[in-house]
Amino acid sequence: MKKGVLTTLLLLVVSTSMQGRGVPQPPDFTKLPYDKASQAVDDQLGVILYLHATAPGPEYFGNLDSQLQYGHLNNGSKVLAIYLLGSLRTLDLQSINILIENIDFKAEKFDRLLKTRISVIRWGLYPAQEALIKIGKPTIAPISNHLPIETNELRRRLLCDVLRKVEGSQSAQAQVRQKLAETATNLDLTLKELQKAQ
Repeated sequence: MKKGVLTTLLLLVVSTSMQGRGVPQPPDFTKLPYDKASQAVDDQLGVILYLHATAPGPEYFGNLDSQLQYGHLNNGSKVLAIYLLGSLRTLDLQSINILIENIDFKAEKFDRLLKTRISVIRWGLYPAQEALIKIGKPTIAPISNHLPIETNELRRRLLCDVLRKVEGSQSAQAQVRQKLAETATNLDLTLKELQKAQ
């Protein structure tokens, strides 16, 4: 039997057994080798997003957050965990804040989404930035709350880029202006970053 057919059958069996129950736990990125972790991410996304199993609950995201914070993950495993959070479009505030903390984390490996000649990569240089963009509007308030204390230029630029892509440049500037005026820190630097895209 071909590998693709076997994977599809496996996903259908897993989906049927999981309907109404959701996905119990994320992959254990601290123990799995990269190839198996990558396949586990694809399998879970297939079940959750494409076969419409129940969305993961707070325990799932709490486990994933703990792995990112305390798991001492290697670069590839950390990228996969970040990619999973973004692909699931988590609304969990702790997960979003962990992505903000990792905004300048650089991926060293770039997997292809489809293994064909004309394929796209699953993530770029800054996977946490891309994950925040995928999540969208729920990231606006946490980023706006973080910007007043952000002193690193690269991190500020990446966060402002998320706001521009999610909210639009004008709206992001107005929101940041209001939030930063309350604290009066980094206002000029952040507004300059947001104006660069105009």
